[in-house]
Amino acid sequence: MNEEKENIVLLVGQISDSNLYKEVILQVKKDFELIGQTIEINEFIEPADFIKEVYQQIHHLLRHSFDTYLQLLYRVDIPEKLMNFNTQNSDNIAKTTIFYILHREWEKVKLRTSFQ
Repeated sequence: MNEEKENIVLLVGQISDSNLYKEVILQVKKDFELIGQTIEINEFIEPADFIKEVYQQIHHLLRHSFDTYLQLLYRVDIPEKLMNFNTQNSDNIAKTTIFYILHREWEKVKLRTSFQ
């Protein structure tokens, strides 16, 4: 298992342990829908399936709709400068993107729940 995938699995484990897993999934789904993309996830999806589905969606956007991919980064609030588009292949970019998206979505959910 490579480092990017290990980091993603660890992050999803932390999200699951925080009892905010369902809220993070719903936030990811909402942000995909706000950029006009359908993602087949629900709050009952297993972590491995969640990672796989998000990876497939991001990889597809990178290869076929880069403008929509950039909209997703903007929507989730991921600075483009964090992404190194010149030196990585689309597989590595997708894995890096998943990590940043999940981390940012988790931050948003934690912040929102702290004010409830």
